Amino acid sequence: MFGEFESLLINTCDMKIKILLFFFVQSSIMICGQTIIPEKSNVLPPESNFDYSALSFIDAYDSMHATLELRYPFTQWKAIDWDSKNSKTRPLIIEAQNSNDTILFQKELLEYLYDVPDGHISISGSLAKFRSRYINGSYGFNMIKLDDGSVVVSYIPEESPAYEAGIRTGDKILKWNGIHIDSVGDLELLNYPRNYSTTEGRIFSRYLMLSRDSVGAIATISFQNSNSKEESTISLVAIDDGLELYLVGFYNTGKPLDFDSLVQYKIIENNIGYLFIGAESAEAETPEEMMQDPDFIKVKDAITYFNENNVEKLIIDLRFNNGGNDLQAAVSMGLFYNQPSFYEYITASYDYDYQVIYELWTEPLIPLFDGEIAVIVDPNCISTGEGFAMMFQRLANANIVSHWGTNGSFGMVDYDPVLMPAGIQIMFPQAMSLNENHIIQLDSDSNLVGGVMPDIKVPNNVDNIKRQWGQGVDVQLEYAISNLLSVNYISSQLAVTMYPNPCKDVVNISFLSKLESSGVFKLFDVNGNLTLQEYLESGNTKYIIKVGNLISGIYFYKLETNNKNMYRGKVVVSK
Repeated sequence: MFGEFESLLINTCDMKIKILLFFFVQSSIMICGQTIIPEKSNVLPPESNFDYSALSFIDAYDSMHATLELRYPFTQWKAIDWDSKNSKTRPLIIEAQNSNDTILFQKELLEYLYDVPDGHISISGSLAKFRSRYINGSYGFNMIKLDDGSVVVSYIPEESPAYEAGIRTGDKILKWNGIHIDSVGDLELLNYPRNYSTTEGRIFSRYLMLSRDSVGAIATISFQNSNSKEESTISLVAIDDGLELYLVGFYNTGKPLDFDSLVQYKIIENNIGYLFIGAESAEAETPEEMMQDPDFIKVKDAITYFNENNVEKLIIDLRFNNGGNDLQAAVSMGLFYNQPSFYEYITASYDYDYQVIYELWTEPLIPLFDGEIAVIVDPNCISTGEGFAMMFQRLANANIVSHWGTNGSFGMVDYDPVLMPAGIQIMFPQAMSLNENHIIQLDSDSNLVGGVMPDIKVPNNVDNIKRQWGQGVDVQLEYAISNLLSVNYISSQLAVTMYPNPCKDVVNISFLSKLESSGVFKLFDVNGNLTLQEYLESGNTKYIIKVGNLISGIYFYKLETNNKNMYRGKVVVSK
């Protein structure tokens, strides 16, 4: 089971490069009727052949380090200090070589690589012995960090020793082996199936891995009962759970992918549509080919089905979307856009000085869904999955409704892995995705900020943890449904229009009829801070709001008139 899980992750994450390889071999290409000419000659770069598997541990490590230092495209963006990393890791690799310790070699490689916060840096291969030494054991429960900073128990099966010892869902973990729970160390570096790029993603991973250990290891745990507030300290022995609890925690509130059904749709309560997209696995290399792909057709069929059944509110579930082909996201979003919209610039690799070689646009398609949309994401929504989230967030009729943001990894991944001794393969991105201003988009920066953050944050508190893990309620789905039912954005859009959106220096407010009474326009940032306020006099149908002093980002507006009409929506400022 776990081997199939590993293959699933590797096979989907590799796909983002397929579109990049195609760009190199075409002098120009038609995107939905628009011919794009790359800025630089499209000659295939030299074959990437990083095979260091026959070298000694230290020689292979030195070669890998030199390769990453030279070719990793986000060194400056993430402020990676390769010299410091090398000074820390190289002596440990020598130690592994001198002791002929393959498992230690694998561990030090993993910590070296996953110290770089990039979900597209991954390690795979012959890791069964590594798992056995470090993570095959479970202490019988999973943990998660809440919005208030506390760490609590999430999933705990009733048959586990931890449950028998008195631990319950929602209990607060205070200390681990005598160390305060906030100071347990960077255990996320051992979570080899997934590297995380943002602060919240890495913390999520850290506490998932804290409950993993070698089978037979002992941990002393201090915790506080969530109801009685009584504090207790117990000792638990790590048992072999077949990685069951790890997989539950890893998928989190998402669900395991089924490659026979990557797109699923249905109508749920209150005539709300539900569309799940699990990955972008299409092999297509042109928009015309993409429109013949079975998964694209299924998304199109879903929109047709929703429109025929008068669905005006839709939930898009991107949790655990494992990424794949960028073209699939760019083309599919045409089912939600009524005008052309920029998706990304794509650069070449180091060999061509990271020059922009291509651009992707979303072009309107039929059928169109223009109702209200709530999008659910999580830290395992990565790569092209984040492209979907990015494009939905730009729509005035869509909101990201979630506990967390996405992974924060949107670069282009090379096909050729770095082959290392001990059966290890390493993948890393070699090209970048840029926004309209030629700035890196979505990949987390040196402050671990990146990805697509929620417009409406679902509280991650004890009550919701108990409902999610103790009662089996899909809290985020429930919250998204509640949000769709409580705010009628559609009627507001019919009465007032904001354009251009995204905007740069000004945004226009246009009413269908003259404003009968004066009003006030307020603009808030994603943290709820008031950033702009303008008073609107009555008697006009159009108003111009200057936003040139605002930084690029997503803002929410509230427009209220004296006759108590209220309009809400979203504005994207892009400089």
